[in-house]
Amino acid sequence: MEKKENYFNSPEFQETLHRYESSLQEDHPEYFGSDELSDIAEYYYDSGKRKEAVDVLDYAIQLHPGAAMPLVFKGRIALIDNKDIDTAQHYADMISDQLDLDCLYLQAEIMITRGNVEEADNFLNNAMHQIDEDDVPDYVLDIATIFIDYNQPDIAAKWLAMSDEDDLLDYREVKARIAFAKGDYEQSEQIFEQLLDEDPYSGKYWNSLAVTQLMSNRINDSITSSEYSIAIDPEDEEALLNKANGLFSLGNFTEAMDYYQRFLKLCPEEGAAYMFVGNCLLNMGRPEEAMPQYNKALECFKKYNISTSEVNQCRAFTLSQLGHIEQALECLAETDNDPDCNHSEINVIRGHILLEHGRVKEAIKSFVEALQATHFSHEIFFRIAISVYDCGYPTIAYRMFKTYHEAHHNQGDEGAAYLAACCRQLQKHDEYLKYLNIACQQNPSEARKVLGEYFPTGMDPKDYFDYEKVKE
Repeated sequence: MEKKENYFNSPEFQETLHRYESSLQEDHPEYFGSDELSDIAEYYYDSGKRKEAVDVLDYAIQLHPGAAMPLVFKGRIALIDNKDIDTAQHYADMISDQLDLDCLYLQAEIMITRGNVEEADNFLNNAMHQIDEDDVPDYVLDIATIFIDYNQPDIAAKWLAMSDEDDLLDYREVKARIAFAKGDYEQSEQIFEQLLDEDPYSGKYWNSLAVTQLMSNRINDSITSSEYSIAIDPEDEEALLNKANGLFSLGNFTEAMDYYQRFLKLCPEEGAAYMFVGNCLLNMGRPEEAMPQYNKALECFKKYNISTSEVNQCRAFTLSQLGHIEQALECLAETDNDPDCNHSEINVIRGHILLEHGRVKEAIKSFVEALQATHFSHEIFFRIAISVYDCGYPTIAYRMFKTYHEAHHNQGDEGAAYLAACCRQLQKHDEYLKYLNIACQQNPSEARKVLGEYFPTGMDPKDYFDYEKVKE
């Protein structure tokens, strides 16, 4: 991407762009190669001028029927932006050279999007024996990148192992992303730091490092990495979003909202950002301001055919806080019709809202339905315990978390912070210190979320226990 940006700034490209735009203004069509037109389309697309990009691609397809690059570009717009698999397939099938590498990649992405991951893997493996031998090194690395883009780390690792170009930056970046996808954040972070030693002005690497650090619960380090990326490019969308997420994780909702809004100025159609702004406002105790943000998010999600389940859950919580319980329940009923929603989770949220408003019998019924539907899943039991705690029933929550903690295989991994919070409220001092210590050592992110209000802002959760001992 950075190499492409350098090309777009080059005199060569600028002269081509000028010729194209002059031909439009003078209404005097001029001949351009398909690659030239595809570059102009990419330039417009990256600049947010999607209509202009599509117009260039249509002209390229008219001028060069069957040429790979413009058809692949239109296919990817259909597949990724419009979620229209059939139209993407139509463009892929129009390509004259079906062994063109970009055509093969598009065909594989269509298969993956349809859910046929194994078919895509086999298709690409068979095609490898038909392409030019000189293209194979780039081919295997490109395919590893495609599979990690679609969160298939095992298949990506298999293709990466076919490459012997382990000194390339692209190779090492894919290796770091595979490690991240497999939960090996330490290796991922180590590789990205090495890449930054070689290319310290790569915003892409700083952003990847920031996400890795966030997942490792090194939130302050993640924010610092995002700040390096923002210093390189103040309008780096990913960097702004990463910093906002880091600030939100620290409970700094006011500053997090500022960065989400900066992100929104650059991506006004990004529904998730409106939802994040709403989450900030809700956590700041301003539900009446959060609701319009969630409504904007809902509009965006519907416009681009994205699942509305998550934002409708946020809307239901907010309506409940505003005292509109029936509207909140209607919102959840609408969510139940979403094919992507988890009905058991919706029943837990429904139970939470009912319990929040003192409708205990109805709440218990919803909770029981959620448990029965999941064969008494530990995860659902845990979610219900959180609702019971949040709704102000610490004694019952204490028993539930105690049961969960004792039955859970990875003791202390989840729930210890909630147990500590219950013990604190119930004045079970020794147990409070016991579970506080476990939570801070084994699940610092949960400790920060549940217990952070009791400690100085910005304090590392691993210091909570020592802080309490010093206070004593």
